[in-house]
Amino acid sequence: MTNFSRRNWMATTATAAALAMTGRGAVGNTAGRTAPADSPHDNISGLLPFARNVLDFGARGDGRKDNSAAFQKALDTVHAAGGGIVHVPAGKYLFKGHLVMPSNTALVGEFAGPPGGFFGQAGAGTVFMPVEGRGKPDGPAFISVCGVNCSIRGLAIYYPEQPGEASEPSPYPWTIQNAGQPPTGEVMVGGDGSAGLSIIDVNISNAYQGIDLTLARRHYIARVYGRPILTGVYVDQCYDVSRIENVHFVWPFWSCGHAMAAWIQNHGTAFRFGRTDWQCVFNTFSFQYHIGYHFVQTPAGTCYGTFDGISADSAQYSIVVEAAESFNGGLHITNGGFSSFTGKDPQGLVIGPKNAAPICFTNCGFWGPAPNRIGTIQGTGPVSLVGCCFNNWNSKQHNEPIIICDGAPVTITGCQFMCHDKRKVIGITKRCRGAVITNNTCQGNTFVVMRPGPLPRTRFQIHSNIAVG
Repeated sequence: MTNFSRRNWMATTATAAALAMTGRGAVGNTAGRTAPADSPHDNISGLLPFARNVLDFGARGDGRKDNSAAFQKALDTVHAAGGGIVHVPAGKYLFKGHLVMPSNTALVGEFAGPPGGFFGQAGAGTVFMPVEGRGKPDGPAFISVCGVNCSIRGLAIYYPEQPGEASEPSPYPWTIQNAGQPPTGEVMVGGDGSAGLSIIDVNISNAYQGIDLTLARRHYIARVYGRPILTGVYVDQCYDVSRIENVHFVWPFWSCGHAMAAWIQNHGTAFRFGRTDWQCVFNTFSFQYHIGYHFVQTPAGTCYGTFDGISADSAQYSIVVEAAESFNGGLHITNGGFSSFTGKDPQGLVIGPKNAAPICFTNCGFWGPAPNRIGTIQGTGPVSLVGCCFNNWNSKQHNEPIIICDGAPVTITGCQFMCHDKRKVIGITKRCRGAVITNNTCQGNTFVVMRPGPLPRTRFQIHSNIAVG
């Protein structure tokens, strides 16, 4: 086994940093430079051979020509030269095949804000239009990342044959999938594969399956937009700190028909997390999905990490924790917003019976006029709700409390319950292992805690809660 030296680490980091800095400005900065004779595209000539224009390899952004071979040749060429950028000028690029990104390559298009793809159209800027794989969700991804230090930036991906007005979608493979394994000679850390994948300023407009980050350690996903249909982002087998921020999955990025929107609400998941070690997620949002955030156990394990400013609006289940990692502190969720509106028995918070990890919510808001209740807490891992606000539940007058404590020990303190009648606030079942319910404020006439009978004070402390009428 080859030792992983500091020199190798520094070389890899330098390459990744160079790729991460690439963007439209970097690609287009050619002041004072002369284009080589073999390149008619002087907008990138100053960076050659580090950057190559895909038009030099026969690509055409006319929406008609198949660009699969041209793009693959460009990627392979810059990889063979030691790594670099494939610059993709504005245009609509049709793909009848798929792409494989080798190590140290970047696909850089032309868009700096939320990329095009609004209202069911392909949009402006650099737009990729794949058509391969319809009806074959397990086929090769449109873009398979098969190496280290790869970057995709400044482009939109739009499926022109995805029927937005149909009653259900056409299945497709993953749009972007990390498929790499450790390069020969690299030490495997925790059994994971490729590292350094970044996806920035990208619209995965109407992807059936969006981004699969399995084995993508140290990934960086930022400013990704769209309305993926079945799955937005999936993370698993990541054994090093990774980041996802400012990702928005919402209707303006693909305005489909009512039937398709209903299908997404009944089947779609915006974010799903399996095994990932200290995942950092910041300012993410989903709208009208079956599940906003789903934490699951895979054969590789479960997730632990920090989640700040995450939101799920108009979901059936805003956040579902089937399982999380208990050894390293569980999930810490701060400044979140979770509303549940649709489907049968919608809930903003569901902690499943198999969860054994601590789950901490701080300064979060939960609401939705449709639910009979907003949360169900089961499992064995301790759950805390601190400084949270709860509003609009039990609109059908089924007389259910806002939260059912049905297993895990629970701490609920400093929270606001915005009800204006005698609705029950918290329900404790016989299976609840303990509860601390203190210093909460209810806007109704009474602060009602539903109990199965007398509770031992050694495991239950319920006091200093007020109702302000």
